[in-house]
Amino acid sequence: MVSEPKKLQKRREERVLIRVPVEVRAVAEDGREVDETAETAVVSRFGALLRTRSRPKEGSTLTLKTRFSEDAQEFRVVWLGEKQGDGRWEVGVEAVNPREDFWGIRFPTKPPKR
Repeated sequence: MVSEPKKLQKRREERVLIRVPVEVRAVAEDGREVDETAETAVVSRFGALLRTRSRPKEGSTLTLKTRFSEDAQEFRVVWLGEKQGDGRWEVGVEAVNPREDFWGIRFPTKPPKR
């Protein structure tokens, strides 16, 4: 099992805590197609942590469309968390073809390594 500090060292970019409403089109763990409204908890240039009502299939590709810009992008499900107290699932996704402008925010730059 990877320790938390090692996981953080592997991150490619800074993450931003922000709730962004998104429309999710995915394949659920049970194989049915799902269209639902969800939200992000954290975003980066390369992915996001989502909070969804349905648990998607790990490794599957899903489409997110932001409710602000109506822009859509494909993501791969790379991590599935436990079901939360409010009945939502935490889902880690990685952009298939990352775009810096998808979330509509300017990301902080990393300080130079010493």
